[in-house]
Amino acid sequence: MRSLLRRAGIPCLRLDAEAADTAGLAVELASRTVLLDGVSVRPTVTWIRHFGGRAILSPHDAVSSAFAEDSWNALTGQLAAVSGAMVTSQAPGIMTQLALAAEHGIKVPRTVVTTDLALAHDFLASDLVVVKALHQHFVEAEPGMLTGVFPQIVPRHALLSSTGVVGAPVVVQEFVSHDSEIRAYYVRGEVLTFCVAKKAPADPWLRPAKVQVRAVEASPAVSAAAARIAAAMDLRYGACDFLIAAGEPVFLELNASGDWLWLEEMSGTHAVTATVARMLTDLHRQAVRIAGAPDGRLSNYPDIITFLT
Repeated sequence: MRSLLRRAGIPCLRLDAEAADTAGLAVELASRTVLLDGVSVRPTVTWIRHFGGRAILSPHDAVSSAFAEDSWNALTGQLAAVSGAMVTSQAPGIMTQLALAAEHGIKVPRTVVTTDLALAHDFLASDLVVVKALHQHFVEAEPGMLTGVFPQIVPRHALLSSTGVVGAPVVVQEFVSHDSEIRAYYVRGEVLTFCVAKKAPADPWLRPAKVQVRAVEASPAVSAAAARIAAAMDLRYGACDFLIAAGEPVFLELNASGDWLWLEEMSGTHAVTATVARMLTDLHRQAVRIAGAPDGRLSNYPDIITFLT
């Protein structure tokens, strides 16, 4: 991505969470200037992807580490104040997503959020249910140590024999019998889709060799559903997961930081990369024009596309 943007004449600067504590960062609001590692820039486009405060190494005590994590998360959530345009990863949570989809006429699975699996049993009717995280699948308990909490498909009656309170709210959904599973990338009005075949929900992370992917043309129903959901969340980018049941899309969730390279590598395409690069280039050039750079020449306007990953 960075090479594509640089070939278009767009300089890029990247800040990783793992190096954030030594980056020498300063943000000056009046001039909308960011100083990073001795480089002073005015951001045209900022894209925050997978930036988590827990990944930042801290030699201090637990209180200082927690304060640092909260402070970095607060900063990344406010960079729009100094950016010409923002591609955000701040999407609503899954409960809000499902409610918005249903309000816009898009089918969703019947869903219960609970701290006690047995309590979900009587709310659902399918023989099988899916149990998954309410927030992210990955947990970084300490910097550099990433652990996954992945979805599981279990018989509904097994909920009654669970150990009871699980300690944290989780999502329990009716299993939807389906013909195919679609990952749809919404990129500022365009929708690109892949058909993903797998045996278990956790296969993309735990058994990637068992996953089959092919690029497919987006159906009108999937394109319309992805566009309505992205518009309802005011997003320029989002990766939507759908099940296709009896020809209709059933919305599962949207990831505003959703990765695409693994799908492109498995299907031999680069369509999402090219579309994302075009979106960022357009946003950058629009920000430069708004700023009034003479003749739109980038050399007269210090700028970046910042990837926080």
